[in-house]
Amino acid sequence: MKKRDLEKELRKMAKENDCEFVIVGGATHDTFRFNGLLIAIPRHSELNKYTAREILKDCRATLNNEERGPS
Repeated sequence: MKKRDLEKELRKMAKENDCEFVIVGGATHDTFRFNGLLIAIPRHSELNKYTAREILKDCRATLNNEERGPS
């Protein structure tokens, strides 16, 4: 998956769910804050499909935990 496509998907998920999506920065990785979750994305134009899938999975899990509310 292209890095820009992953970022586009994350921005879309954040917008649809009215969440925070902020670029924090980094040296060898770009760091993003997605609804409180810090995500490190390697600075490569092409990402391993398994890495991209796990990043999206973690972000969806963060959204699902928020929807359930505090326990």
